[in-house]
Amino acid sequence: MKFSKFIIFFICSFLFVCESAERPQGLPAGAKYDKNMNAFILNEPNLARIYYDNGKLYFECPLDENKLYHGLCKSYLRSEEGISSIGKYEHGSKIGDWVWYFADGKPYIKQRFGSQTKDEFAQINGDEGNEEGPYERYYPEGSLEVKGNYKNGKKSDFWQKYFKDGELEYSGYYSKGKKIRTWFYYFPNRQTESVEVFDENGIFLSRTIFSPAGKVLCEVQKKESNCG
Repeated sequence: MKFSKFIIFFICSFLFVCESAERPQGLPAGAKYDKNMNAFILNEPNLARIYYDNGKLYFECPLDENKLYHGLCKSYLRSEEGISSIGKYEHGSKIGDWVWYFADGKPYIKQRFGSQTKDEFAQINGDEGNEEGPYERYYPEGSLEVKGNYKNGKKSDFWQKYFKDGELEYSGYYSKGKKIRTWFYYFPNRQTESVEVFDENGIFLSRTIFSPAGKVLCEVQKKESNCG
């Protein structure tokens, strides 16, 4: 009985992979299916192209002599027509100004990358590790959501986040990826929600939490708290 179930599972899995790998119309002859990416990959001598499983072009980028991304690269939307991101690579690393877009063509993220060695700790946290300079993220409607700065792959200097109506949601300073000094958080009614304080090395010192009416609800110190 167990052997029969295994055979059925194997056949179903095989059929699923074959169905996923079915070649859509218009796909270049040399493109090969990658089941891990669920996409088709075409590697030419000086150019890499990746295609969605529906046959549409997903990503294209020049290659250097070591087959690393190098030059102006673009990614495209799956269903709609248009670009989802554009920017340059230099021997496998993003560099300069990059922009990511919503499906309607409005900018989603604007970010700059430097040529310095990538920070390994930042990469562990999901960043590229060589972010350098201004960072902006937008709401789908077009208003600014987050504004900040990077240095050597880590958040740095003054950061702000806004509600959709443009009012400030929070603000504060980073140094080497850590919050420092005093951070302010706000309710949508513009009242202060909380205040956090850190020292210059990013060590937490205190947090005060307020009600929407302005009443102090909780005070947390480094080694004690007073809430209620």
